[in-house]
Amino acid sequence: MSGPGSPPVFACRRCGDCCRGAGGILVNAAELAALAQYLGLSEAECRRRYLVETAMGLQVAAPQGVCVFLAEQLCRVHPVKPRICREWPFLTALLAHADEFDQAKGACPGIDPACPHEAFVEAAGGKGALALT
Repeated sequence: MSGPGSPPVFACRRCGDCCRGAGGILVNAAELAALAQYLGLSEAECRRRYLVETAMGLQVAAPQGVCVFLAEQLCRVHPVKPRICREWPFLTALLAHADEFDQAKGACPGIDPACPHEAFVEAAGGKGALALT
């Protein structure tokens, strides 16, 4: 469990590792509108430049496996980034499944590698897509 003097369960290191990997960042209509407004583009132009249609829906493009919005290890659209990006690492799968959380610890240097799953869930405290009560 995280407490005074212990490392936080998650402290973003701004490494950009979570912005790597093809696909998976779905964008809903409200997020598209926010992205377009933030970028000063029409929704149609924002879709054309930065998003791709997939069987699952509209997703952020990831040419060469890197999010199109990642620039110099930082998110160019941080104030309006999609929900799944805002929730990282407190995602439903990581909160619900200890084995997936263990895999995430190996992939994200911001997650305390010594953190047990129970402490991670407790630290989420209502964050993320899954309310655990």
